[in-house]
Amino acid sequence: MAPQRISPSVVVETEHYGSNNSAIIGTDGVILVDAPHLLSDAHAWRTYVESFGPIRFLVHSDHHPDHTIGNFLIPGEIVAHAETRRRLATEPPSMEYLRDLLGRLDPEGDHWLDGYAVRLPTVVFEDAMTLHLENVRLELKYQRGHTRNSILSFLPEEGVLFTGDIVCEAGLPSFQDSRLVDWFDALDVVDSYDFEIVVPGHGQVTDRAGVARYRDLGRQVVADVAERLGKGQEKDQIVAQVRFEDNIHVPMGTNAGYPDDLIESFQERSVARIVEDLQETPGLVHR
Repeated sequence: MAPQRISPSVVVETEHYGSNNSAIIGTDGVILVDAPHLLSDAHAWRTYVESFGPIRFLVHSDHHPDHTIGNFLIPGEIVAHAETRRRLATEPPSMEYLRDLLGRLDPEGDHWLDGYAVRLPTVVFEDAMTLHLENVRLELKYQRGHTRNSILSFLPEEGVLFTGDIVCEAGLPSFQDSRLVDWFDALDVVDSYDFEIVVPGHGQVTDRAGVARYRDLGRQVVADVAERLGKGQEKDQIVAQVRFEDNIHVPMGTNAGYPDDLIESFQERSVARIVEDLQETPGLVHR
């Protein structure tokens, strides 16, 4: 499927394995939001978007590998929250991890790993900033949610909000890098924007109803954990038993998907995070 033109200036690719990738096209260049997970996709995406003009900026919505690995093959200034730069500098994916994972997910892109190094953001901010092309204005805002360094990107003239994994139409992402209070607060902030279109971190382009469905998915797993805590179950038992459907790391089309043990690790750490947060603040179950 070809990338979708969702507004006068925005083209979105939702079929890459990993995060959604967006191009905001101005008269003097292009702003990208997130980089492909797979290096072969990154190469093809760069070729495609450069047909609209030079890539001026690449915005990262957080530091996670599925949003950042492909930046190695993409030019332009990398823009992100300051904590995203710190985490990419101090916690980059190891070459062993990349060869194991991408050897499974992206054998066609293996040759690009020679000399690979994740590119660090060169433009960082703490609270908010605005990127300008000649006829385009993209407003960036720090918003703890899916991670403690997540950001929202808003194109106000066209009512398009890029949420990263603060909202995922495909389903719930990992909770392991989240705090529940931040997760729900971030959805409240999303609802406060005057948007018509949401480009989520994973899944199809959506709207306010999609945000509400995503909130409900989170509420369901939190309520399950809360009910088990109320019955006196211990943390280890809950972590072993509670699971939510993963539509993000699983096989897609001809792609093999993440190894089962890695997906299981995401689930265990996510449920453990929910248990700990509910033990600390039981009232979160009502968000």
